[in-house]
Formats: sequence, C-alpha cells, structure tokens
Amino acid sequence: MTHMLIIGGSDAGISAALRIKEVDARAEVTVMVADVFPNLSICGLPFFLSGEVADWRTLAHRTAAEIEAHGIHLLLDHRAESIDRQARHVRVRATGGRLVSLA
Repeated sequence: MTHMLIIGGSDAGISAALRIKEVDARAEVTVMVADVFPNLSICGLPFFLSGEVADWRTLAHRTAAEIEAHGIHLLLDHRAESIDRQARHVRVRATGGRLVSLA
C-alpha cells in the first residue's frame, strides 16, 4: 500500500492529498501542518487585515473534519525538522516540543 506524507497544508497541500485519494482510494495520505488550520486561504489574509473580510474563519476552505472524511489523516501543530529521503524518514517536532519520527 502507498503511504504519502505531504508537508504543508493550505490549498496546495490539501489539493495534492485530495488528488492522491482520487487516483488511489486505498493510499494512506497524511498532511502535516505547522498550525491548526489545514486549509486556510493564505491569499485571503490581506482582505481580512483590511477589514473586507470580517470573520477570519471564512478564509477556511475546508474544516479538518471535511478533510478527514476523505480518508486523509491530519497532523496539526507538527513541524518537519529534517527529511532523510534515502531512509524515507522525517523527524518531526510535535505540539509541546515532543520529537516524533515518521518512517
């Protein structure tokens, strides 16, 4: 079975994850995001800051529950610290500073 780890959410990461699931529904897909907003429209931030968009939550295209309903696993508040492509290993710093290794 294929397992894919996507580092970074927003539109690009979530779109990639959704496309992988379309191509291979059995693929295990994990999206790792450094904050708690997996699909926030970063491009919309100037509109929120200017006041054109009153509620920042409207910048979220999909909720975590909507993404997970597609069979995509989310690692929120996790940051990749190092990637060893040859060993297929990612060293991750989780919430609270705990180190996690993903293989």
